[in-house]
Amino acid sequence: MTKIDIYLARHGQTAANAAGVLQGSSINPPLNELGRRQADALANAMKDEKLDWIVTSGLDRAIETANIVAKFHENTPFLSDSRLNEISWGEQDGVKMSEAKTVVDKVAHGWMNGDFDAKITGGESANEGKARILEAFTDILKVARERNYHKIFVCIHGRIMRVIMGTLVSKDLSKMHHFPHTNCCYHQIRVELDADAESAVDPEQLTFEPIRIDVRDHLADLGKLEPAVCRDL
Repeated sequence: MTKIDIYLARHGQTAANAAGVLQGSSINPPLNELGRRQADALANAMKDEKLDWIVTSGLDRAIETANIVAKFHENTPFLSDSRLNEISWGEQDGVKMSEAKTVVDKVAHGWMNGDFDAKITGGESANEGKARILEAFTDILKVARERNYHKIFVCIHGRIMRVIMGTLVSKDLSKMHHFPHTNCCYHQIRVELDADAESAVDPEQLTFEPIRIDVRDHLADLGKLEPAVCRDL
């Protein structure tokens, strides 16, 4: 069996995070000053890990965060994959959470109660997010097995991180809200694969063990994080 540790990290803060703006896949700002300091703290937390691969979403805030982490891993392969992008909140992307909260809460509560096809107009459902992350992780795990990778750093976004944890760890999307997060926290999960390169890889059939959840000790001295109402997405 091949054992693989995956570090799922959320990107650093952006001006939209700080302003309490709903930031889905169509919103693509860079990190702000605090976000870059958070990414530096995350990089220091990861610097002694012998990362075999750094993977990120296709959005700038995740790519920038991952590039800062990569400064301690100069020869580590780096991949950007848009299938790991944040959930789309459709017509509510870019709207202040104070204005979008009623609409977003209705969809989020639907997901908590098993309606995984619920979505905002023009947006994406939990099931649609699940489908693309399963495709992405199937490919990630196949490559990891082929190349004998054992530690993979994946930089993503808050809600899609919850979809990943609900899909891979809990095997139940209604439990995705059990996994809190904030900017530049990370979850460490572990999976074992059949070493036979010809055997199929199906993330839904694999057991992903939670090793460490919502690790944020490295952020303790950085001051105020994003508003709680956005952090809870």
